[in-house]
Amino acid sequence: MKVAHTLKVAQVSPQGTEAVLLSFELDVEKEKHFLFRPGQYLTLAVNVEGNDHWRCYSITSAPVRGKFISVLVRRVAGGLVSNWVCDNVQPGDRMDVLPPAGSFTLARPEEPVLLYAGGSGIAPTFALARHALAEGTQKVVLFYANRDRATMMLQAELEDLRRESGERFNIRFWFDDEEGLPSQDDLSGLVKGFEKADVYLCGPELFMKAVCDSLEQTGINQERIHSEDFGTEVDDGASGEEGVESSMLVKIKGEEHTVPVRGQQSLLSAMLNAGIPAPHACRVGECASCICSLEQGEVDRLENSVLDEDDEDDGWLLACRARAISKVLKVRFIN
Repeated sequence: MKVAHTLKVAQVSPQGTEAVLLSFELDVEKEKHFLFRPGQYLTLAVNVEGNDHWRCYSITSAPVRGKFISVLVRRVAGGLVSNWVCDNVQPGDRMDVLPPAGSFTLARPEEPVLLYAGGSGIAPTFALARHALAEGTQKVVLFYANRDRATMMLQAELEDLRRESGERFNIRFWFDDEEGLPSQDDLSGLVKGFEKADVYLCGPELFMKAVCDSLEQTGINQERIHSEDFGTEVDDGASGEEGVESSMLVKIKGEEHTVPVRGQQSLLSAMLNAGIPAPHACRVGECASCICSLEQGEVDRLENSVLDEDDEDDGWLLACRARAISKVLKVRFIN
């Protein structure tokens, strides 16, 4: 089972006007828990007004021993956690951090790569670009869209990578305030010569939808299109869908709450719909933020990358990857 480790913030570097790059120190003992592949992310615990909130942020640093591990955090309008981080975190602070997770990694590192990044989606796509170039691919193209020049992130790092890589790395910067929103032709135009490449995209939902719609017209094999979206809740049915209706008792922070679980809802969705501050982050079974123990009842455990058979035999489950089977459930969070 993955457990959180307390890491010291070594550096806080502004990135444009709306983001910061957090760099954490790793001693020899902790390094072994934080080995990662480019494109993965860390899950951070941020305490705001007495409550822990878990959020996922993509790793931008290279997987090199003896170096800091860094993540990019951008403000979100009305966002409780991202704004608090950008306003308050300082070097020397300590934060609980879960080991790296995520599957947004290069499928074929030596092959040509086409990347689309919107806003803070540059964090994992930059990591993939650097990895592909280090592995020897001869061509990497990045389309990087921002609202304006002031909000652009990782600019210096991108320019350094382009300078080091020469003609092997091409960047198309796009600024909405200067050029408007990118059209389908703007997005699909990069595909010429990359019809057999692997495509990776990360950014706001509307941006990724626009990219996917444009790629449908190009003939690229859909199996070679990979996207990162921390907000997606997989296999979570609507409340009216077929399935057992259950009553779930949730024990959390010394309090008990009774929650209805309807249809094919995940237990986490039922909790959040009821206003319970259940810890959560990735919502796709890769970070362990919503881990809890099953004290009564039966659940259908969906696939995840955190718990092994022994963990499940001991009663542990991920609330985001569990559905009710029995009509009565009791679960308990460890904090």
